[in-house]
Amino acid sequence: MTERKAFTETSHQETVEQLIALLSEKLKSVDHPFVTVDGPCASGKTTLAEEVAKKIHASVVHTDEYVVPHAQKTAERLSVPGGNCDVDRLVREVVVPWKKGLPVLFQRYDCRADRMMPPESLPDCSVLILEGSYSNLPAIREHADVRIFLNTPWQIREKRLAERESEASLRRFQDLWIPLENAYFAAYGLPDDLCIVFSPG
Repeated sequence: MTERKAFTETSHQETVEQLIALLSEKLKSVDHPFVTVDGPCASGKTTLAEEVAKKIHASVVHTDEYVVPHAQKTAERLSVPGGNCDVDRLVREVVVPWKKGLPVLFQRYDCRADRMMPPESLPDCSVLILEGSYSNLPAIREHADVRIFLNTPWQIREKRLAERESEASLRRFQDLWIPLENAYFAAYGLPDDLCIVFSPG
């Protein structure tokens, strides 16, 4: 990719179809294709990644399962853009082994229970999709073959958050998670010119 592609005011189905066509073309000659799907909260990253995965024999890993454990979530760490993501462990367990064609054995972190889940193997697949905020941190994106960014309008995202979150959880998004995401996007100039941007309407 040498310049940004932008798909504006697309429906969800159009976004899925365009992304599948784009990936099918771009990943033909890539060994162990690695795709990232980034964007602000409630932009539709998980839904899009999982729908596309079914069509192209991909497995999906979620950055939400690689947040830093509560004990490491200090004010100092969270002051660093993207510091909420356990990027070193994510790259070590998932990204580098996948790109090298090695078996991927990874551990999800259960944020609610504050515990690591048992190790598991990545299912057999042809493409790995990493979806979630912080999937464009430098240590991750240097390995990516295709980087997708969802730029969903705020009014759509706000409605989704209101529908799925409790009142207390919604306040936490507004007071903490959204500002942290915005700081990350600003710090790394996202979406940058190598992102393929979709703006689902």
